[in-house]
Amino acid sequence: MTKVVFVYIFPHSCHRGFAESIGARFWYYHTYFNYRWLPRIVKGVLNGLLLPRGDVYFCEGGAPLAPAAVNKMIFKRGKIVELIADETFMMIKETPKTARGSFPRYVNSLHRIEARFIDGAIAVSDFAKEGAREFIKGPIRVAFPYVEDARYESLSRLSPNLESHNIISIGHGRSMKGMDILLEAFRLVKTQVPDSSLYIIGEGYPEQWNKVEGVTLTGYIDNLGPYLEKGSLYVQASWADMFAVAALESLQAGLPTMVTGLTGSKVVISKLGDWFVRRANAQDIAEGILQYFALPLSSRRALSEKARELARPFHRQEMCNQFQKEFSQLLRDIDSQT
Repeated sequence: MTKVVFVYIFPHSCHRGFAESIGARFWYYHTYFNYRWLPRIVKGVLNGLLLPRGDVYFCEGGAPLAPAAVNKMIFKRGKIVELIADETFMMIKETPKTARGSFPRYVNSLHRIEARFIDGAIAVSDFAKEGAREFIKGPIRVAFPYVEDARYESLSRLSPNLESHNIISIGHGRSMKGMDILLEAFRLVKTQVPDSSLYIIGEGYPEQWNKVEGVTLTGYIDNLGPYLEKGSLYVQASWADMFAVAALESLQAGLPTMVTGLTGSKVVISKLGDWFVRRANAQDIAEGILQYFALPLSSRRALSEKARELARPFHRQEMCNQFQKEFSQLLRDIDSQT
């Protein structure tokens, strides 16, 4: 039996489910020497020396690549399978000024070197796969994330306020969710639809945004239901988002959902209609929102039903079964190349 070690940083709930589905051993990427004063690169090297032995090291995103790559460089053993679920490879290619604090040049250079040791990868979307293709020489397969079981069931029982002009968006302020783009788009919408409102769910946003007429910052919310029920439309204005599980959650809640073309979930959202996939700029997103608000209630209801239909397959059992198949096939693809 193949011994898999899941080298993780968080882990995201979907990534945890994926790793559990293949019986992986969990190993935090800085299990040892996790001192604040110690540089991350030093931690990566030291933890690489002490990484438990495995046949496959399954790495969650960019940061856990360091110990796996060091281990492979020194001991010449084990395959490295990368889970492409964050912006690591997009940032190697081009890092916007707003992201250089999280992805400085030296970090991108290290990730570029570490990528040479990757034997194959699982991407959470075709968008994620395309962004990493030039840096990973081995095979890449795709497995979509899912909505957690408890949330999947609770969201399916919600009744969104489709008659309203309320916009919902979820995301952390230090991520690539494009809330500043959405805020500017909302300002444009507000001039045309005076009773429109924007609810931003998540932490890390400037307090002064609360002073913008029609905008509510909720902070972190564990129970999304009451806010999703307020909504008529969900918008994900991300400028670098490998999938966005929140977009699946909004679909499951019956909310018509709009995303940018720089979001991996566009492959699902486009089935609502091509115009639900927008460019990552305020003007285009505002035009899409206004187009939706101009629809009669009957059309919004039809879109709500379609949203739930699109979300139906994205539950844990179905997606983990699919992941297992893709992971097994990936290992065969890797072996066929050696």
